[in-house]
Amino acid sequence: MMKRCLAYCLYGSGILWLIARWRLRDRAVVLTYHRVLPPDADSFSDSGIKVTPGTFAANVRFLRRHFSPLSADEFVSCVRRGAFPRGACLVTFDDGWFDNEQYALPILREANVPAVFFVATGYIGTKDVFWQERMTRQLYMLSRHPGAGAKVLGELGIEESRLADDAVARMAVRSCVTRLKPLESRDLDRISSAVTEACRQAGLDVTNLGDDRFMDWDSAVRTASSALVAVGSHAHSHTPLTRLGPEKATEDLRRSLTELSLRGIAAPTMCAYPNGDFDANVIDSLTRAGLEIGFTTEHGFVEAKSDRGRLPRVNLHENAAGTPPEFLCRILGIF
Repeated sequence: MMKRCLAYCLYGSGILWLIARWRLRDRAVVLTYHRVLPPDADSFSDSGIKVTPGTFAANVRFLRRHFSPLSADEFVSCVRRGAFPRGACLVTFDDGWFDNEQYALPILREANVPAVFFVATGYIGTKDVFWQERMTRQLYMLSRHPGAGAKVLGELGIEESRLADDAVARMAVRSCVTRLKPLESRDLDRISSAVTEACRQAGLDVTNLGDDRFMDWDSAVRTASSALVAVGSHAHSHTPLTRLGPEKATEDLRRSLTELSLRGIAAPTMCAYPNGDFDANVIDSLTRAGLEIGFTTEHGFVEAKSDRGRLPRVNLHENAAGTPPEFLCRILGIF
């Protein structure tokens, strides 16, 4: 509430616009979205990657009115020239969720705002989801099922979630999954297998993923055929490229481009790094894969001197973009 009040004061006084003029001069802002879902969607994605259709529509109208939205090709051209038009911005989506076409694309069309959808090609057209969504859903199901998964819930330190109401239980299991993210892949696989097995032993349906699903290839092709949207690489496996090593990282990026090309999708010469993770080897892999621009999850603005292999973006979610003043504050990095 305090942040919202401050945002409105800065916005209404005009101070926020003075800050915007100063901070964005000769720079471009690249916005990162992931999911656009109704409030009642059956999703276990983290709240930090979701906005409602209403909020996204308001964001897009704001960008159309106050910024200069660029297409993928226009953005690449500006980077090469080292110059951006006043208020330059690029809208991007990561992962390739089904709702990008169902909810986001119609809003973009209505406002005539271009975007880039970065898709993890290994998940497009499958019934699989990222381990975070799958494990959060399964842990929640165990917490609601008396006597199920006592051992695994105890080992993960969330056995008290059984006694909590639904909202608190969801928060508990989501926090647990967030804590697991830094673990090595073999440890995550072991825990994930144990959670899935506990669900199966309890007779719980592990195949129902609700609204946590990705585009199929027909959807990706339809989206790419839009005059407004380019579909690009978010790598193939969505494994953080820093964990793969230089050769496998290059192979993962190349495979994503091949998968897109096989469907007739001409991807732009840019990618968004899975999880935003990168290092010098990843930037080298980017170049060897034939790509020119790599987007991170670091907050900041793109300028002429920016390293093309580590361009910053601004991540948006419902709590950071629910009103125009908060949206602008988020863009500017005020909070």
